[in-house]
Amino acid sequence: MPNAKAHAQNIIQAMHSPVWKRSLTAAAVWSMGFLALSELSAADVLILKGGGRLQGQFLVTPADNDLVYRFRSSDGIELTISKSEVEEIEQMGSPESFEDYEAKKSATPDTVEGNLELARWCAENKMQNQRKAHYERVLELDPENAAARRALGFKKMIDGEWRTSDEEMEDQGKVQYKGRWVSIQDKELLEKQAEERIQTRKLTGNIKKWVRMLGTAKEETALAELENLRDPKAVAGLLDAYQSEKKRPGVQKVLIKCLGRIGTETSITALLQIAVDSPVEELRLTALDNLKPNAVPGVTEYFISRLSPKQSTHPQINYAGYALGELNDPSAVPALIQALETTHKFQIVTGSQNGQTSAGMGRSSNGGSGTGFSMGSSVKVISQKKTNPEVLDALKKITKVNFMYDQARWIDWYQSQSGGAGALIRKE
Repeated sequence: MPNAKAHAQNIIQAMHSPVWKRSLTAAAVWSMGFLALSELSAADVLILKGGGRLQGQFLVTPADNDLVYRFRSSDGIELTISKSEVEEIEQMGSPESFEDYEAKKSATPDTVEGNLELARWCAENKMQNQRKAHYERVLELDPENAAARRALGFKKMIDGEWRTSDEEMEDQGKVQYKGRWVSIQDKELLEKQAEERIQTRKLTGNIKKWVRMLGTAKEETALAELENLRDPKAVAGLLDAYQSEKKRPGVQKVLIKCLGRIGTETSITALLQIAVDSPVEELRLTALDNLKPNAVPGVTEYFISRLSPKQSTHPQINYAGYALGELNDPSAVPALIQALETTHKFQIVTGSQNGQTSAGMGRSSNGGSGTGFSMGSSVKVISQKKTNPEVLDALKKITKVNFMYDQARWIDWYQSQSGGAGALIRKE
């Protein structure tokens, strides 16, 4: 019997292998610590390339063309194991099976039919190595034997040659990566992506640590580290930290500035959303300040898209209008004229309670929440026009004229300035 303590160590080593996919229940984890120390009687052994042996049973009988093995350890832990991580398989069988095997082997002639019979018997008795050896012996005696070829994973190709699935993939220029066949280019890309994920997780961990240091005696060190961040892979960690620090807007300001310094498409998108969606004015303004040095194509267009009541609440339309005024981009003028006044839809909930009629605001069409519905209530959708003062201020700042909320005069003025382009502006 194998040493139980060593077996337990092999289980732990296997669980930490990055290419193994496992599903552990709490009960399985609990049992691992106790059952691994008991006597073992499983019949199959995996010898790992990284060292160590894993004893248990195959859930699916392994075949030579398998890329992964389904395996249950002697402690009940089910694993899907990449073939590339396995050096050798030992399907040991029971002591009785070995005795029967030796007797049967001695009584069977070393012929094609004899070895085929022994191979099939070994498969039935879970003696994988012996099964393979007998099929290989068949091919030594009869290289074209179809049964042995197929059992060993060969396929007959159009040209009449026998090839294994692995050889077929290699002929196509493919290589194995974590238990599957991919092109060399895909392997390089997958390895690069895997390395980037590792670096992203590392950066995210560092960012969490530095954020925890803010407001402590180590704040100066943390600020220096955060201010030096320029790696695009840090964006995910910065956004996670921003969402986690809603109770500390001062920390969120620091993180917004970090996003601005990185200046990638992902970080700029985050700043755009904060500049319109944050309910905290200080954070909106900080995001906008950090967008200005990153005035890339698409910034003005994003704020223009947020002038629509289909995309934004009434306050958000004004935040977007303010941002456009700060950008001072004349291309935004037609959209600003159109958004001087916007129509917003709301649900009015009326109902009878204790003989009286009551009314309350329901959920608006642009996402605002309201009261729940009660028995006997009815819902009515109403439209309400609202002026947008920040939109007007942006227009005044960009055009240096002021027609207040008179949309018709704004359109006439813009048409006179742009040679008829004002006709493209429509009223709601």
